[in-house]
Amino acid sequence: MSQDRIDEGRVFPTRLSMDGATPGTDFEEKVFGPIGRDDIVRYAQASGDDNPIHQDEEYARAQGAPTIFAMGMLPAGYLATAVSDWVGGPQHLRRYKVRFTTRVWPGDEIVCRARIESVDGNVAHLVLEASRRGKGPEGLGLEEEEVALEGEADVELVQD
Repeated sequence: MSQDRIDEGRVFPTRLSMDGATPGTDFEEKVFGPIGRDDIVRYAQASGDDNPIHQDEEYARAQGAPTIFAMGMLPAGYLATAVSDWVGGPQHLRRYKVRFTTRVWPGDEIVCRARIESVDGNVAHLVLEASRRGKGPEGLGLEEEEVALEGEADVELVQD
């Protein structure tokens, strides 16, 4: 996780302002992970998602998966954390929407990216992406990096 988290008693490292929000601007990439099996189990416990395909190796294989994999909301949470860090805190987030495109496997990193698509008054519309980066399970022949989530967010801009 980011070292500059408000819930750890620190301040956010950036703050997106009306003067600094320019369409086409890319945010600095944020990387989380690698995701461990223990991260997946802890997220399942915290979220109440007790689907055994995310925690039970034998069950996952019986369902046709090569191993367990992260529930989609885990990388979505990492991406939301990145957005919060980029814009100066969760209080600025007005809308957040994602679409899952591929699975995230144990050992993968989550690579978060965003671009300012447009600015309307005091609201910036961001285009979001979170990729899985890693080898993935043996035998699948996955690309080293694949988009796992696509999304968008509207964030409220602050006056300078």
